[in-house]
Amino acid sequence: MKGIVNAVLLFFVVATSLAQTGSIQGTIVDNSNEPLPGVAIKLVGSNKGTQTDIDGKFDLTNLNAGKHQIIISYIGFKTKTVAVTAPSTNNTFVIYEGNELLQEVQVSSRNNKFSRKHTAYVSKLPLRDIENAQVYSTVTSELLDSQIVTNIDDALNNATGISKLWEATGRAPGEGTGYFSTRGFATQPKLVDGMPGFTLSAVDPSYIERIEVIKGPSATLFGSTDTSLGGLINVVTKKPYEGFGGSVSYTAGSFGTHRVSADINTPLAKSGGPYFRVNASYLTQDSFQDAGFRKTFFIAPSLSYRVNNRLNFSVGFEYARTKQTNPSMLFLRRGAPLISTNMDELNLDTTKSFTSNDLYLTSPTFNTRTIVDYKISDEWTSQTVFASSYAEAKGYYQYNIDGGALAIFGLQPLTTSPLAPIVNPYINPMLMEAGGLLGTEAFTRVIDKQNANATNYNLQQNFIGDFKIGDLRNRMVFGLDFVNRSQHSRNQSGNPVLTTTSNFPTLLGALTANGQAAIAQQLQAQYRAFPYFDAFINAQGNVINSSFTPGATYQPSTANLENVFSSVPVRDIRTNSKTFAVYVSDVLNITKELTVKVGLRLDYFDQQGDLSHTDDDYTKTTFSPNFGAVYQAIPNKLSVFANYQNGFMNVDPVINPSSPEPTTTFQPIKANQFEGGIKTNFFQGKLNFGASYYHIIVNDKTANDPTGVLLPRRIDLKEVVSKGVEFELNANPFDGLNIRGSYSYNDTRVTDAYSQIKKREVTELLDRRPEESGPQNLYNFWADYKFQEGSFLENVGIGAGFNGASSHKTINNSVSGVFTLPSYTVFNTGVYYDAKDFRVGLKVNNLTDKTYFTGWSTINTQAPRAFLGTLTYKF
Repeated sequence: MKGIVNAVLLFFVVATSLAQTGSIQGTIVDNSNEPLPGVAIKLVGSNKGTQTDIDGKFDLTNLNAGKHQIIISYIGFKTKTVAVTAPSTNNTFVIYEGNELLQEVQVSSRNNKFSRKHTAYVSKLPLRDIENAQVYSTVTSELLDSQIVTNIDDALNNATGISKLWEATGRAPGEGTGYFSTRGFATQPKLVDGMPGFTLSAVDPSYIERIEVIKGPSATLFGSTDTSLGGLINVVTKKPYEGFGGSVSYTAGSFGTHRVSADINTPLAKSGGPYFRVNASYLTQDSFQDAGFRKTFFIAPSLSYRVNNRLNFSVGFEYARTKQTNPSMLFLRRGAPLISTNMDELNLDTTKSFTSNDLYLTSPTFNTRTIVDYKISDEWTSQTVFASSYAEAKGYYQYNIDGGALAIFGLQPLTTSPLAPIVNPYINPMLMEAGGLLGTEAFTRVIDKQNANATNYNLQQNFIGDFKIGDLRNRMVFGLDFVNRSQHSRNQSGNPVLTTTSNFPTLLGALTANGQAAIAQQLQAQYRAFPYFDAFINAQGNVINSSFTPGATYQPSTANLENVFSSVPVRDIRTNSKTFAVYVSDVLNITKELTVKVGLRLDYFDQQGDLSHTDDDYTKTTFSPNFGAVYQAIPNKLSVFANYQNGFMNVDPVINPSSPEPTTTFQPIKANQFEGGIKTNFFQGKLNFGASYYHIIVNDKTANDPTGVLLPRRIDLKEVVSKGVEFELNANPFDGLNIRGSYSYNDTRVTDAYSQIKKREVTELLDRRPEESGPQNLYNFWADYKFQEGSFLENVGIGAGFNGASSHKTINNSVSGVFTLPSYTVFNTGVYYDAKDFRVGLKVNNLTDKTYFTGWSTINTQAPRAFLGTLTYKF
């Protein structure tokens, strides 16, 4: 009897042991039976999960015998839930491409943490980088964490071939983000999850999953409303995921930096969703100079709900409110020769801001996106996207321009007129004083009062297919796009003070007394229309005594400005434009190794412009084709690609109220790019390397007239050519070490300077590098090593790197001359302790305290050495 009992007990022990050691094994493939590496598999109702290897295989072990449900998720593919009985082997699961939905298990299990080369946004199709003829650079959230990045401007230092031109200022609704140069042309970060968004400088890094810099003109898929000639910047946000988790972080450091952020994800039901995520932050930071500050509140709730295997929808909102002074940007003179040609000659005091904390702008923004995906069949998915953006800019915007005294020389024609005997005693002393100011760098502080808002609506309907015609696989997107843009400005710009200073009152009085009241009134109106300026300041930050700015002080006050602008009329302007578009793009597998992509877009642009005028109304229909080919010389590891891309930008007419020609009209700017290169994905994704050569031809490019004095005047140039090379490396050589590096060289030239507007060759710009092109050479590098489990320094990590640029001609024309900003290399380093529940980090930016500058016809001093510390609690 005792033996029988022991046998029964042994049977139950063995059965229980076997029940606990069952497994589910299988392969994940797409609908062309291609294995998919890195796919996340998670067991429903537990924390168990794994991911597929390079051959698409997985093994989910230590399961109870019986029925289970697993969730299969992969970026760019529809999440799939399937029922499986354990133990089982040789399972094959097919997943289909669709909208991107991030699952947390993917992020934590990815080895090459600085590489995210699978996206559903760049081509509006979920393509792996190695099969995509389009070139793009990504900056991942792990890289942002490693560098303790607190703003998007610093994040973009890691992108290939990107250089900053202008600081983020909030100077106008939707225009307050920084300006960057890529492939020789200016661009701004204006896309969120592939859709237009406003004032992205306020987006907190805790909300960023990655940043995608899409290279070259991309009008075929993105149109003219938010495109550029050299590339687009798309911010991919963090999405809700299954389960509960998140983090709370506090960062503090130099220049009064304090930042609190939170990222919380939670299910709203016991199982099956919906899933809710909220990111929020508050940042306050002072300038590294003698005045200036920035305060930003940001919150972004989002919701995702997979109703069933066919229907999925997501909703996202972003609200930000930024209050900030205008970062110091010194505009160099135009229309007259420069005094200094480099920073040594200028002898600038880089600690001076040329402003005060009383001059600031408040810029609230509100963005929304709603995405509905419906799986029509295994081959076709419908995607409906609605996005809206609202932004405001209120307050005082100031900038400093050298050569502001040129305004006084508007009086010079009177000195040789029949009125000379009357006016010369009053005008000549003023011209002498203005000439003295022009003999040195005298930065004129110009101030406007902003009060404007803008609203965008964007509706897209995409049909995304993955189907075969015979043996040929097609991945196609067919889309309809509608964009409505409106802006209402009630800005104030004028100078009611100037004609009350210096000899102006006696000059106007003499003209009136001699029967020339009409000329006196004309002069008064002319100078009242000039922007208000309150001081001339030299490069060392000292106020220059001048009869044109009596009582000038280094730090202006809001009280004085309110008194001045109470006499400046409000210029009330409403504008509107609409775009209707249809596009199609098809990726065709000629063979397993050879892929061809063709696309075409038709845009109809309806510009109503200033609603109080009809002179700037016009319509324009434009076609934008593209073509690409990829050959995988080593399947899934090495590909050779080539592409042709087309882009265009509509240019608004300029209304000239006092000119014989009431309106100046421009042709759309047209760009054509030819590019070729290689992409690699070696060692199971641990080594990604890309290299490319591009050649861009731009026709009818708008530029600033180099002969224009002070205020910019737009002209067109027949041809600008940009060509260059780019290299990018992302590697994970061994466990714990992640490396990212890039180098780019760009040569942009004005090759044909004929201007249709001016009816002449603008020789002042011919064969010169445009100022918006930035430095010719750009490079960056970052390495992060985290000691592995079981080592003496387990959980400790260190990071170090640098970014730099060659010298840059921020002014480059034969009228003003050339002003060169010096080359620079900035070193950064950091150390952190990253445990399961918390992370502590310390970062040093600009380790060697390098003084360096960026600019676009400006001098923008960059921050000196700074220390940042961060503490994050994870749950």
